[in-house]
Order: sequence, then C-alpha cells, then structure tokens
Amino acid sequence: MNRKEEYLQLMDELNQAPPELAYTVQRAQARLRTHKRLRRFLGVPVGSALAFFLSFTLLVNLLPTFAYACGRVPVLRELAKAVAWSASLSAAVEHEYVQPIEQEQTENNVTARVEYVIVDQKQLIIFYSLDSGLYEHLEIMPELRSLGGESMDGFSLMYGNYGVPNGELNYLTADFADSMPDGVQLTMQVADYSHEVDYEEPEESGILTQPEHEEMEYVAEFTFSLHFDSYYTAQGERITVDQDFRVDGQTLTLQEAEIYPTHIRLNFTDDPENTAWLKDLEFYLENEKGQRFEPVSNGVTATGTADSPMMDSFRVESSFFANSEHLTLHITGAKWLDKEREKVELNLRECTAEFLPQGVEFIRSEEMKNGWILTFRAPKQKESAFYQLWSQTFYDAQGRSYDIRSWSTGIDPEGGEDTFSQEIPLVDCTEDFVWLEPAFTRMETFAQPVTVEIR
Repeated sequence: MNRKEEYLQLMDELNQAPPELAYTVQRAQARLRTHKRLRRFLGVPVGSALAFFLSFTLLVNLLPTFAYACGRVPVLRELAKAVAWSASLSAAVEHEYVQPIEQEQTENNVTARVEYVIVDQKQLIIFYSLDSGLYEHLEIMPELRSLGGESMDGFSLMYGNYGVPNGELNYLTADFADSMPDGVQLTMQVADYSHEVDYEEPEESGILTQPEHEEMEYVAEFTFSLHFDSYYTAQGERITVDQDFRVDGQTLTLQEAEIYPTHIRLNFTDDPENTAWLKDLEFYLENEKGQRFEPVSNGVTATGTADSPMMDSFRVESSFFANSEHLTLHITGAKWLDKEREKVELNLRECTAEFLPQGVEFIRSEEMKNGWILTFRAPKQKESAFYQLWSQTFYDAQGRSYDIRSWSTGIDPEGGEDTFSQEIPLVDCTEDFVWLEPAFTRMETFAQPVTVEIR
C-alpha cells in the first residue's frame, strides 16, 4: 500500500468521527480568539514570521472531540496539529480536502519531505518535515518559483512555526493576489540553529544598535517540483454583492465575497468623498444556522493597494464546508485614518505632538548617541491587547523618508494592566522635529452592528 492509498484509508477512518464533531473547531475558534492582527503593510503583517511562532497545539488540546477523532489516526493526528490554529484548514482536513505530495530528498544527513498541500484558487499551504541524525534544530529559508524555475510575483510567503522538532510537520503559506498556478518549484535552504550565535549587548540601547550576527551557513538545499491537482485549484466561488452602506459617517461598498476552502475574502471600495480611510474592521459572518465565522487571526488578515492608505480586502475563516444557504456580514467596529491626519509632527526635544491617535500618549523621548527612542502608551484592546500605533516610516523637515526597522511592544507597569507601551527607535536621527504616519487616528465600536447580506 503506498502513502496515497494509506492516506485515503485513514481518511475513511476519520469519517467515523462522532456527530458532535461537526463545526466544533469553528465554534471554538469563535470563542477562543486570543490573537488578533498586529498590523499590515499592503497585506503582510509586520513580523509575519513571528506571528506564526504562537503555539499550534492549543486548539487540539481544547477540543476533545476533534482530538479524539484524529487521535485514532496517527498520520492525520499530526496533520490536525499542524492546522489547529485555523478553523478553515481544520475543516478542510475533516472533509478530505488534502492533496498528498509524498516527495523526499536527503542531503548531508538531512532529510526533507513534502507530505501534503492544501490548495485552492488563491492560497497554498505546504506541509513539510525535516529530519536529521546530526542536527537538532533545523530551520529553512524558502523560495517559490514557477515550475520552469522563473521568479514569480503577486504573492506573499509566510513561515510556519519556529522550533518544530525533527520529523514533525511544519508548514508554509503562500497567499496569491490572482489565480493559483498549476504548480510551483519550492527551494528550501536548511540551516542548523542548534548553536545560534551569541553576541554581547552593545553599550548603546539595543533597540537602536542592531547587533551583527554571523551569516548563517546552510547545511543542505532541496528543490521540489509541486504539481497541483486541477480539482483543488479550481475550488472556490465569487459572489457579487455590490452593496453600499454607511458606517461611522463613511460610505463603503462591499463589492464581492470570494469563498475558498482555505479562507474568505471580503473586498470593499470607498466613496471618494469620505473623510477617512478604512484601516481595520471588527466583524464576523453568520449563516442561517447561527454558525459564526471569525476574521483570520494568523497570516494575512487584510490587504491594501500601493496607491491608497485604505485596507480594502479582509480575510475570514471559511464557510466553504458549512453548506451555508445564507451568509450575513456583521460589522461591530472600525479603525479609521482621517485624511487630514496622515502625517503628524512630533517635537522630540519637548516630547510633544500636534496630534496623537485616539487613546495614545507620548510619554518619553530619549536622545541617544545614534538616534532617538520614542515611547508611547496606549490602551489594550479587549481581545487583541497590543496593536501597532505607527507606520514603518518617519520624515524630516525636508520631507526625506527614513525606515523604522523595528520597535518594541510590552507591558507598561506605570500605566497599569489595561495599557501597553511601544518603543520606536529613530536610528541616526539628529533632528528635533520629525513626522510620523499614524496606523490609525480613531477607532469606533458600534452598539448596533451594521449588517450586509452577502447571499
């Protein structure tokens, strides 16, 4: 019996799960949203790789019915663990929506296996494992190209979990703006992190001085050609909605809903007469059974375009396998960037600002040898706690732009348990006045949700 036959047999066993299994993952996901979006730039979350370092065993541990059903099938139990952070992918596994790949290569005492993919018209999740009798902590630097080896654009590639033990499944997610290709070429450069390079903290604040690490040496490199079954890449539907609605004094249009096995995309446009750009939405979808589908909490959560500050496409856990006859959007809150506040002047010497985002305080500015460190305080949000306050760019009085390469967010003991602080380093800045771009200017929570019928 080959791996594919074994897989199909095991999937038959999984189908014998108790009836109470249905939609358990989705219901629990609606109750257990512990991580919300930090911030996106053109659809890629800042520190997107770090966002995936969250534990991926929590949902399996908290869902006894699902864990029991998968526990009887060792191979699928491992796959269930690998997708437990996503209600959509968990539903895909339950419904046998998985394409076995079964490719293996070995080099320099390292074995790489590409086991499965979950793929549809817009998203690709690659499940792989690394094993070695020589190296204890293996990580990859991945690259996707066309099957012919040419470079591709129009997609973002995100890492899975960090520190996965040898032999266990990990994953990569490729999110495509347009249609899925017939296949991809996956290159994995493999590094040994068993003995990560130590460094001494510099005398200057570490948030301003970037310590130099030795360049990582790769111990193996693999290239896999992954061909996708056209049955999977054809899956999905687009529903034209074209419904205008008013929210918080602004006019938006829900143009369409794209429903795929891995996620849903809600695509919006705005009225040119609006006084603010949409930056974020608090919302959920609900079908006629009362089943709720929450916004995606890991990976790409929303995207925008290069020619507008607006975030115009939002991601939701999928209703694809729920057989929903009706689907309604419920908007419960929004974040806005007022058009007259796209840049804000700060006096670093005096620690003052002409304007600050709602609830944000400018509590400290420290001049260092190689720049400034600015500290802001903000209230935690009910579910997501920390969130981004500023963009990744600052400007001098001449309008020249500079990158903000990192920032630090943590608990603020002086502000109390309901606040957090965020340190922003302005490396090599010698100016007394700078201009920052707010991630938002105000946020609103609606006592009565705004509803839009999708179908």
